[in-house]
Amino acid sequence: MRNRLNILFFCALAMVATGFISCSEDDLGPSIFDTNDYPLDRTEYCFPLDTFLKVNFLEPYNVKFIYRMEDIGSDMTKNLTPARYEKSIELAVLAKYLWYDVYAKYGTDRFLKENSPRIIHVIGSKNLNPSQGTEILGVAEGGLKISLYNVNSLNYADIDNMNEYFFKTMHHEFGHILDQTHLRPSQFNLISRTLYDASTWTNLPDSMAFGRGFVSPYAGSAAGEDWVEVLSNYITRDSISWAAMMRAASFEWEEVDMTQSEYNKRVRGGANRDTVGYYRQHENGEEKVYRKVCARNADDYVALDENGHVQWLDNDGVQGDKVILQKLDMVRAWLKDNWNINLDDLRYEVQRRQYATNPDGTFKVVNGVLVNHLTQPAEEDPSVTLMEYLKRWVTTFEQLKQ
Repeated sequence: MRNRLNILFFCALAMVATGFISCSEDDLGPSIFDTNDYPLDRTEYCFPLDTFLKVNFLEPYNVKFIYRMEDIGSDMTKNLTPARYEKSIELAVLAKYLWYDVYAKYGTDRFLKENSPRIIHVIGSKNLNPSQGTEILGVAEGGLKISLYNVNSLNYADIDNMNEYFFKTMHHEFGHILDQTHLRPSQFNLISRTLYDASTWTNLPDSMAFGRGFVSPYAGSAAGEDWVEVLSNYITRDSISWAAMMRAASFEWEEVDMTQSEYNKRVRGGANRDTVGYYRQHENGEEKVYRKVCARNADDYVALDENGHVQWLDNDGVQGDKVILQKLDMVRAWLKDNWNINLDDLRYEVQRRQYATNPDGTFKVVNGVLVNHLTQPAEEDPSVTLMEYLKRWVTTFEQLKQ
């Protein structure tokens, strides 16, 4: 035991001595990584992706994009699996196209290099919390590292799912880093201060969250999460989805205890049928019923006013749509004041890259749904889709392999 302690003590002294020499004599330079230009192995199968990541992330932004899962940098309490090579290619080119290239366009020259995470670590499987019934989509660690999960399920043909798992998460976690650099206005923390609940947000349905002034249930967990959820949701939610959310936010919602037969009788049949704002959803194996809050008679049916209109009630005193817009204005001013970034221009650029546009710049809509730009013919080469064209950014390095 004594010998072991002596060895540990010696190691500690050696590290301290090295630290003093480094601080006093070395010029640390701009990078936290070893920037010696070690040639990549051109015989390796993954040479094209490694080269793409070096050229597009490490060299311009000092960002290390890690797709070979490092267990020491992962959640060791979970059973996680690495990202597949092809899915890593897709996420890498999309991260450049939908995240870095957009911020590079609207930020200052040094914005990304100064504020970007230093490490992006992608993991193939989900990160689940079975005991809580929740899923961790991403983690920002100390402003230096972002971890993204479920990469093996990336499906660029489904923009909503892709945004939920990856790009809303990227903007969310990046928002945390920016918030650590320039703290959000203290007034923001007061807007919904009595409604935050870190323990019950998982049981909050979307509609009730909207009605309370949150853009998502998770936004209701804490002020810091609320802040970055406003930023990330505004950037990634398409105009149709955002408008639907704002309509729902203009009402107050309530949960009602109602069996399936009672629901069918009230909503689908009978002379006194009541369809105002009802919807059902499954939550943790249970059937839940929610509805908009309005004046009701003794039989619990809608009580109309003298002109035959529904009388909407506001019992909680919160006008959700106005609260969301108030929060959004704060985020918009914060980005402009601290980084001279126009949030609306940034959002339009992200949306334009995700969804197809008409010649006048408006978005193409088919059957009430925006058209996925990534699956459409690429403007640069109509013989392939935009996503296939983006993947050429990586596959072009195949010709350098030996």
